[in-house]
Amino acid sequence: MAYLTDTIKEYLHPELVAEAADMLGEGEAQTRTALHAWCTAIMAGLLDYADHPKAMSRIFRHLGLFPPDIAQQPKALLRRGNLAENDPKEISGRLLGQLFGPKMQPLINNIAGVSGASAPNVSFLLGVAGPVVLSILGQRVQAGQLNVSGLSNLFLTDRDRILAALPEEMKPVLELHAIDRLDEALPQASTGFQWALSLFLLISAGVLILLLLRQFAG
Repeated sequence: MAYLTDTIKEYLHPELVAEAADMLGEGEAQTRTALHAWCTAIMAGLLDYADHPKAMSRIFRHLGLFPPDIAQQPKALLRRGNLAENDPKEISGRLLGQLFGPKMQPLINNIAGVSGASAPNVSFLLGVAGPVVLSILGQRVQAGQLNVSGLSNLFLTDRDRILAALPEEMKPVLELHAIDRLDEALPQASTGFQWALSLFLLISAGVLILLLLRQFAG
């Protein structure tokens, strides 16, 4: 199975970026950067729950109901207003609103700064990036290719690629230190070992000094 990051890039093809840029009056580079930043932020936000089975079960259920074919026609997402009764942009907006919560507006401002696109256009592009990512995931869930643990493993397998693709400026906004908790456990263990070793050496030195003092006193 292809890496998730690579699959998403295939759907954000140059023709889509060019049409979105023309519609919004933005440069193609700014539009491309904003779209990729949103996609990576969404994947990073989902990655943060990869080792929380209850949260992943809820995400899995939502993906099982998300329109799976929207990624095949991403240009439809460039239309303003509702696409249908169950508008994937509206559904995506609700799901991502729950995912990011109060981080949403800071993310919009942050991506605007990173990409050079205006904040209103960055907000609009979330309505393109969100449904594309969720549709790709929904395809795999609804095709029976993934169960809940498989969905978690999909993010964990792609973890390094997701974090490498995420602009450094966005990590504090997403509070991604939580993702690195496994990595942080190693230094903590090492620090504990070093503390014990230091204590052992200190006690040994004290005993040695005491023996020397007794020898000289004798």
